[in-house]
Amino acid sequence: MDGKRWEAMILEEQRPFVRGRVGSVLGLTSAALLLASLRWAHEWGPRTDAIVASWVLATIAALIVSVWSLRTSRASRGFAAAGLGLALVSVLALPVVGALYAAGVDVAEACGGG
Repeated sequence: MDGKRWEAMILEEQRPFVRGRVGSVLGLTSAALLLASLRWAHEWGPRTDAIVASWVLATIAALIVSVWSLRTSRASRGFAAAGLGLALVSVLALPVVGALYAAGVDVAEACGGG
């Protein structure tokens, strides 16, 4: 077997591990950006827009990569499940905040108002 085919086989074996771990890192990023968006919820400007846009992208990416990893391989299953769980926390935060706002709670005021 030549060297390039051998390297391709090794990379193919490592991809499922990498996918699961990438899903986990994206889930952690999504959760961290969720906390940052809650911290900066009372501020309006480019910083808040950038945080929210990054949060949306990280959440979508975490969902896609984690589900892909869980559906295609058993490798790194725990990491992929953690990434999926953290991304779902971000997704569920939206209706919870919406319900609180509909009930009369000003969630931005809890951060210090603005």
